[in-house]
Amino acid sequence: MMRSYYRAIHWMRTSLVLINYAILLLYTGVFLIGTKFIVAQQKSLFFLSQLSHVPKNPVFVLSGCMGLYGLFLAMILSKRLPFRFSSLLIEWGIAFLIILLLDMASQSIVLLVICDCLYHARELRSSQVYGILAVSILLYFLTNFSIMSQLIPLTDLQKYFTVFPAMAGSALTLSRSLLEGANLLIFLSFIACFMINQYEEKESIAQELDMVNQVNQELRNYAALTEQIAENNERKRIAREIHDTLGHALTGIAAGIDACLVMIDKKPEAVKVQLQRIRHVVTEGIGDVRNSLQKLRPGALEERGLEGAIRKMIEEFVSLSDVDISLIYQMPEIDFEKTKEDALFRMIQECVTNSIRHGRAKHIDIRIAMDPDSEGKMIVRVKDDGTGCAKVKPGYGLMQMKERISTIHGTLYFEGTDGFLCEARIPLQKGEFE
Repeated sequence: MMRSYYRAIHWMRTSLVLINYAILLLYTGVFLIGTKFIVAQQKSLFFLSQLSHVPKNPVFVLSGCMGLYGLFLAMILSKRLPFRFSSLLIEWGIAFLIILLLDMASQSIVLLVICDCLYHARELRSSQVYGILAVSILLYFLTNFSIMSQLIPLTDLQKYFTVFPAMAGSALTLSRSLLEGANLLIFLSFIACFMINQYEEKESIAQELDMVNQVNQELRNYAALTEQIAENNERKRIAREIHDTLGHALTGIAAGIDACLVMIDKKPEAVKVQLQRIRHVVTEGIGDVRNSLQKLRPGALEERGLEGAIRKMIEEFVSLSDVDISLIYQMPEIDFEKTKEDALFRMIQECVTNSIRHGRAKHIDIRIAMDPDSEGKMIVRVKDDGTGCAKVKPGYGLMQMKERISTIHGTLYFEGTDGFLCEARIPLQKGEFE
């Protein structure tokens, strides 16, 4: 489709080039031959009396127009030179000089300049195209003979058509009308083809955007399904952990206690041995439960503590995306209990994930410090420059975050008017910081 469009406008532009060359030959030829015919008929004095001023040298007009048009063609037809806005300014200048040499007898070359602009429209910004068209229209009015003849001395070349014999004059006038009409017709066809192509391109872009939206929706559905599957798998894994640890331990304990109840009156010594076995099972069960809980806790927290785990998480996010994350950690030496440490880490992790995934943030500020407004409390503040939202409607992630913070007796605050802000205030126990 695009190939046929470019073939069509290339053919029309070439046709305009040839027609404008023929128009120049016609006008300069009439000017030159008409001048010689007037001199040969010894009608110079009578002819000049009909003009308001002495016309230009016809040889100078012919050579000047042909030379300038040759330079014009070299610019618009050269495929080795990239199209630039400055080159179009030169085209305007050359076109104006040619029209001025012809005493503004024809404006056909202005239409060729406009077509050349539209021919390269894909290489220009929309504002440049509109600016070029505005200047071209202005140039078209500034080269109108009826307007400019009131301001500067111009010769009406139509008078040269009248000096020839009737048959020759009629043929020349007809040729002029045919060439000017063909030039205008091809120009209008060029404009129509250009506008149709612009409309089709917009329709094509709209269809592609619809397809992209459909694909994005499918990806969101797939992501939601994947997340749901992952949650289900995690629930199953936790259920297996509980079944394999607590279930086994509690079943053994229950069986041991039943045996003790049976033997307590008959074999007291055997009950003592059985209780020792139950104690061993309980100890093993506690160890299994601790191991299971360790699997649900980020390893970075165990190895680095809260600050180190957050910095490691930031490094991972920064390495995988173009987001800039800054951390200000101004807490004294605190021995956080594992539940509080885990809740704080998960909150910050969820905030950063939401900022990147939903807010499309480019910068995220994380600040962890003592609350200046309330003694014995710490404040965790995560602020991004993302899209935010006028009214925050907590989803699953925010609800989970709120539940985690509530388990450590903290409060959570959201705001989405300028980016997205998530702020938590958590009370500290005396044993943690003293």
